[in-house]
Amino acid sequence: MTVIDEHLADHDDDTLIVVTADEFRSAAKGSLRDLGLTYAELEKQAHDRSFTSAQAHALWVSIGGTVDL
Repeated sequence: MTVIDEHLADHDDDTLIVVTADEFRSAAKGSLRDLGLTYAELEKQAHDRSFTSAQAHALWVSIGGTVDL
């Protein structure tokens, strides 16, 4: 993982974190595993607009439609 410090605004709290596609997929798989869900189950929850938890909803916002797991 590469962390690049970027100062694009008037304040010093902007940080850009760049990850590889493999790192992103690995993190997504780990998050799904932690929630006890498959990607298909999470995708269905999004389709139904009925998430089992706030964490599941947040994960969908983060990875929904971006990976094919």
